[in-house]
Amino acid sequence: MKNNLEIALKISSDLMTYCYHHGATQYDTKITEGDESIAYVVKAYPVEISDKDMKDLKKRLSAPRQRDVEHEYWELLGESEDYSELMLIAMSSDEAIVEYENKTITFTLLREY
Repeated sequence: MKNNLEIALKISSDLMTYCYHHGATQYDTKITEGDESIAYVVKAYPVEISDKDMKDLKKRLSAPRQRDVEHEYWELLGESEDYSELMLIAMSSDEAIVEYENKTITFTLLREY
């Protein structure tokens, strides 16, 4: 399995790709590696997401972490524009929060070691 920072970078990249497909042209990312966890925030704007899509996005990101998926994460992810990657991201995170306001979407994720 890849190390935790490499996984966080891949997840951040996938979130940025999702935002790109929804019109984002500017991105702010922050990854903080601690002793017991790694946290990362991806903020993108301007983004156009309907209320229905936002509800679905939150639902998909609320999937519980499944550590066994992490071992297969690299092989499962491909170049896809659908929500399947978001479910894999959720299954590789202990906590995933998504907020949308003023055409800005913010993903905050936490992975414990």
